[in-house]
Amino acid sequence: KFPAEEASRLEAVQLLIALRPQRVSSRSMFYMADCTSEEDCEIPPESSPGSSAQSRVTHGRLDKGLPMLLRGRRAKARARPLEGAVDSDAESKAPVDKRQDFENLGKILPEESRIPSPRLRSDTSETSVSEVVVASSLDSAPWNTLERQPSFTDLELLLQQTRQKMRCQEYNGLPANRYGSHARLPPFLADKHVPTLALINPHSGAAAGQDILALAQHAPYYQDRFFNIIDVVKDQYRGGLLDVFRLELNLAKEEAKAMGVRARVVSGGGDGTASFALFILFAALRADESRADEGLADAGNGFVWTDADMEECFPAIAQLPLGSANDFGNTLGWGRKYPGDQLLGFGSAQRASAEATLQEWISAVLDPASRVTNFDIWGIMPEAGEQSCDFKVCDLAGPRGRDPKVSIEGQKQLLMKEAGTPVPLFACLYFSAGFGAYMTARFQINRRKRPTHNKLEYVRQAAGILTEATPPQLNRNLEGVRVTCGGEPYFPPRSSDGEGGEKYREVGFLNINWQAGMAHGADRAPICGRACSTREPAKFNDGKMDMYRLKLTSPLKNPSLVYQTDKKAGMTLTFEGGQGKGLFFQWDGEARFAFSPSGGVFSINVRKILSVPVVLGPGYDPRITGDPFPENEAVGFRLMGESQLECSEVKQRILKYVRGDLNSELNATRAEIIAAGLPCEEELS
Repeated sequence: KFPAEEASRLEAVQLLIALRPQRVSSRSMFYMADCTSEEDCEIPPESSPGSSAQSRVTHGRLDKGLPMLLRGRRAKARARPLEGAVDSDAESKAPVDKRQDFENLGKILPEESRIPSPRLRSDTSETSVSEVVVASSLDSAPWNTLERQPSFTDLELLLQQTRQKMRCQEYNGLPANRYGSHARLPPFLADKHVPTLALINPHSGAAAGQDILALAQHAPYYQDRFFNIIDVVKDQYRGGLLDVFRLELNLAKEEAKAMGVRARVVSGGGDGTASFALFILFAALRADESRADEGLADAGNGFVWTDADMEECFPAIAQLPLGSANDFGNTLGWGRKYPGDQLLGFGSAQRASAEATLQEWISAVLDPASRVTNFDIWGIMPEAGEQSCDFKVCDLAGPRGRDPKVSIEGQKQLLMKEAGTPVPLFACLYFSAGFGAYMTARFQINRRKRPTHNKLEYVRQAAGILTEATPPQLNRNLEGVRVTCGGEPYFPPRSSDGEGGEKYREVGFLNINWQAGMAHGADRAPICGRACSTREPAKFNDGKMDMYRLKLTSPLKNPSLVYQTDKKAGMTLTFEGGQGKGLFFQWDGEARFAFSPSGGVFSINVRKILSVPVVLGPGYDPRITGDPFPENEAVGFRLMGESQLECSEVKQRILKYVRGDLNSELNATRAEIIAAGLPCEEELS
């Protein structure tokens, strides 16, 4: 109940105005009588609790209106929102627990942070503030506790705002949610299931990702732990989604430790989402000494978790296949298509079957019986003794269509633009230079909404490359490319002077035994041995990359979809092409054009940098990848290198990556693109 004194009543109402950042609606919680205008109850911005109004709306996340309508006897007026707040009629309409709001109100501010009373009209003869009418169900609100309760920090207020926005984000599946409007994810049982978070790309899988995120909002557990991965990357500010993800990751870690298991993270999207999810995990765990009092203190290794915590508690990754090829998900046994893809239809029976398939998939991730093993992560690193790479990257630009080239001075040429994210570091699945990378770069300009259409687009771009003349920015095939593995020449083969690369269309390596949804790798053998013996396949946790090289005629000599591979511990690709030339490379389905701004020789060095835990799905097939459990190897997170110095270099490289410092090192500026003699999109426009 409100105090009897009028000034105290005003003070209480003003606290509500300042501290309840919810949408104004016709069902507002309380009303103030006898105010003749907004100015009667205007709140000075400098009087906001605990800090300035500006700090309470940091980064524009205080984006709701105020929950109060000021109704006077002569006029009705709405209280003004705090400075920096944004009206949110378009925002979510989640139900508000009004009783809880009042019960918790007195816990928000200490006495010294309370707001002074609002300015009153000097003439109160006609109209005065006479009473505050509160809904009868809230009459017992504990106003007398205002001075005795501890305060929330501005960070907690921002986190509360971010959570509310996350829970109420609208996902408009077309024409409707493919799993049904009443579909639900399986119940999470805290005493039975493994604590699990998810990072899902809503646009992947013909927008199946957004349908799954929409279903997650209907369950208390999933609505706080299933994240839109794109929004997390965008909202790395204080109090934003990355902070919320970190809090949930820490909670999941402690819950999993209590159960004696390792927490899990679902990576939902195409094959490139795996390295994307790793970026989010490392960004969330990166220490920030400026926020040490907010739980981001350095544990002595650059992260907020200790080395022991990283090894024992780093979450295991399960891949939700929402892309086109879905090589990663297929390798780990989680399927080649998203759950329910083949069962979808317009009928209720088809939707119910799709929902059941999705529930079965989620249940398998939550099941502690699902096995966890190690997975090798390769990294694009500076050469030994160097602090940075000696090449720059940019993106292919140009018009959509079969041929992205543009006519410049009467000649068809490739057009370049500044590269965006991701920056090349983690190579989880495969790496290649040459034909496949060029095809992927062209595909990125022409990406479609549906996986089937994307596969057809790859075919169209491959046909275009084979029938077109080589543009002046590229050498013929792999001319000028040399590859060494462990200091020994690997490519071009049987060449003492490095000549012969023009005969080959592609060189690279596999870490998993799938590529483009159809190709595999197996140890090199003579023709008779290929048919009569069992060859070792490409394995994702044997500490070796499976190198391969392909000619245009390779399918004729080896009429199958199995590459001849050679197990190596690392590789260095060197390119010499001169001014205005470079080559395309791709890692995990992301393509970039690499070049030297000066036109000199440059090298791309790849070695093993991490071992991370992954979850195997019920469809894991050992015939494809072999035994996933090496002898005498404990499952856990580890930095990899031949020495402690190399391990330290990996850690510093990762921290540089999540801080954004690799962007300036690797991504070429417009000036560098032009200086290298490459046509630039902005220059021509």
